[in-house]
Amino acid sequence: MFRLAEAKPIATGHVREVYQHPDEPDLLIKVIASESIEARWNTAPWYRRMARSGPYKDFVREFREYVSSIYTGGYDDVPIARVVGLEMTDIGLGQIVEKVRRPDGGLAPTLHDWVKAEGFTAVTQKELESFHARLLSHNVIAADLHAWNVVYGEDSRGGPRLVMIDGFGEKNIIPHCSMNRAHNASRTNKKYERMLRRTKAEAPAL
Repeated sequence: MFRLAEAKPIATGHVREVYQHPDEPDLLIKVIASESIEARWNTAPWYRRMARSGPYKDFVREFREYVSSIYTGGYDDVPIARVVGLEMTDIGLGQIVEKVRRPDGGLAPTLHDWVKAEGFTAVTQKELESFHARLLSHNVIAADLHAWNVVYGEDSRGGPRLVMIDGFGEKNIIPHCSMNRAHNASRTNKKYERMLRRTKAEAPAL
């Protein structure tokens, strides 16, 4: 069991806390925050508590999407972060993922932060077009596609490139994105264009 109770998360979101893996510098551990479990599970309406995996249903969803994307488009250029496995911690079940990193080993910047720092350049446009093409070729269900869930960096598969680190997989009760690839592609295109417009609009004039 990994001891994380006294550790400081290196990133936090609305639902999860992200910790550096104690033994592997290139891995991270994502843990569902206790406040999120209370708000989104323990006190949630009954129909939201039907998942057999309970508050860890997001781990199951993302692992399923990772496997499906490899099956569909191959391993080397999968546009979502590599899911390594699950391990128990002293603050709950943890999802082990590979860190997408900067050249110095630190966490890769989000697309939002990357564009804020360097502007929207020809390189940004090229990387976004490549990322979009990989989402489609792997038939990724990009449920929450926005500039805070995509990072620009490298991992064991190469890079630098854009990688989606969160918010992927089917969330709908009726899994219509999983049932029809053309329908999923249409939704992905709309979400990508929305993210592209917002990213360009928020880019500083450098």
